[in-house]
Amino acid sequence: MLYGIYGSHTPETCPIYVPKYALVFVDILEHDPEQLADAYGIHRIEAQYHSALEHTFLWIVDAEKPHLIETFAVETGLASFNTIRIVPMHTFAETVERLKQMHGLGGHG
Repeated sequence: MLYGIYGSHTPETCPIYVPKYALVFVDILEHDPEQLADAYGIHRIEAQYHSALEHTFLWIVDAEKPHLIETFAVETGLASFNTIRIVPMHTFAETVERLKQMHGLGGHG
């Protein structure tokens, strides 16, 4: 199942300004994020987007359970300076298909 990992931090805890938090990001990347995630039962990291000046990020991952993502965030240190939200995600095509089924819209488009 796809999940969005939404993270945010304050400017005071931003890795741009705080070396110990920058090291968390460096360690995740240098230890091969895919291999590291796999160790926590996360099948695949689909995307990782960051907005430095907004102090936010969005990662899309494929995992069995959100609890595995929580463990990953805690044990890698990602949760040590970020507020983390783990949200189930669907592709746009999956959403449209669900809407067609819910509203009997088959045969359109």
